[in-house]
Amino acid sequence: MKILDKYIAKQILISIFTILGILIVVVGLLDLVDELKKVDAEYSLSLAFLYVLLNIPQNIYEVFPIATLMGSLIGLSKLSSTSELNAVKSSGISFSKIIFISLRAGLLIMLVTFLIGEFIAPKGQQLANEVKNLSQSNRLSMKNTDGIWIKSKDSFIHIAKVFPDKIIEEVSLYRFNSKQQLMESIYAEEGSYQDNRWIMKNITSTSFEGKDVKVTSMEITTFEEFFDLDLFDIMVVKPNQMTLFQLNQYIDYLKNNSMEAKMYELAFWSKFSIPLSCLIMFLLTTPFVHSNIRSASYGQRVFVGILLGVGLFLFNQTMNNLSLIIDIPPLLGAFLPLIILLIISILIFKKFYGFKLSPSMFSK
Repeated sequence: MKILDKYIAKQILISIFTILGILIVVVGLLDLVDELKKVDAEYSLSLAFLYVLLNIPQNIYEVFPIATLMGSLIGLSKLSSTSELNAVKSSGISFSKIIFISLRAGLLIMLVTFLIGEFIAPKGQQLANEVKNLSQSNRLSMKNTDGIWIKSKDSFIHIAKVFPDKIIEEVSLYRFNSKQQLMESIYAEEGSYQDNRWIMKNITSTSFEGKDVKVTSMEITTFEEFFDLDLFDIMVVKPNQMTLFQLNQYIDYLKNNSMEAKMYELAFWSKFSIPLSCLIMFLLTTPFVHSNIRSASYGQRVFVGILLGVGLFLFNQTMNNLSLIIDIPPLLGAFLPLIILLIISILIFKKFYGFKLSPSMFSK
């Protein structure tokens, strides 16, 4: 890469990561304020801070596209306001070539976003949930990787796997009497909460009452009360806390059991659409380096960038939620905002370059 190419890419990346840092601080402070309201004798201030810190990777993943738009716009605007773009053009590099350089920087941003969303953010949120569980340690323990333990009255419950929509697998229940003697052991392969009761499947019950041990098996049974449902929200693995492999595995599970999977399919495809949207954001900055509007002040373009960033964030959130409500296929729902932004970018190119969107355009 030429020296000028490296310089332009460097200025853009510096602006993007600066904006990203500012947004993360703002979002982190808002999260902290929300967590401080929950601080009590069990949920300490230090746990609240740790919870917010562990959520930072997820916050980075969510705001990266907006930071990309605002940062690339501000970086290019800064180069324009200091007449550096004019100097670059006088050296033989066209504004269209500058866009091409920024797109190459966008590929790096896209890769970083994908890696954070797939490997770092899910683990961070899962650890953050475990921090929340520490404040519930008198009833629930998730300190090991072998499932969770729950105390419910005179019973102890072990659940190996917990999924969204109140679905559990490999459940063991141990009932004790007032003398702490084991009276009954129940094992169920699978359970789900439906119609205000727990439906358990493939159950093996072992009774220790009296002198004889009695073992019975059932294909299905129900429990009116099993454990406190208030605990389920902090046990459950949410879609944005799953990796692609986990999402795919859970989607297969839901479909094989004839259950709704659209929310998780949307989360699956969003793992691809969110990083790709970072690249599209670079195209939206095209008019801000075009000679026809370079006379706009630096402050004006920063203000427009902030408005665009906030507007696109709200637009993306609205479209994703709307796709679930109006029953749009998850694949289309995940990529629909991206498709709309791409169309806008193409219209921008058509306006300023007469739709000459070709490799030759970048060598002018």
